[in-house]
Amino acid sequence: MAKVIHTSRATIYKHKGPHRTARLEGLEDPVNYGMHGGILDFYKAKYGIEVEEEYPATLDHFVAAVAG
Repeated sequence: MAKVIHTSRATIYKHKGPHRTARLEGLEDPVNYGMHGGILDFYKAKYGIEVEEEYPATLDHFVAAVAG
C-alpha cells in the first residue's frame, strides 16, 4: 500500500443562499464558493435564486485543479 503524503482538512461555513466559505488547514485566507455565470443563470431561471455577490462554483475549482 502506498504511503499517505497528504490529508486535506477543511471546515465549511454556510452563509446566505449558495455562498459558502472553506477554511483549509495550512492556509490563512478562506476560499469562497457560490455561483456565477451560466450556473447562476440556470438556477435563476429554474428556481429564482438571487445572489448578493458572485463567487466561483466548486465546479470551477475541480476544472482548474484537473487542468493545472
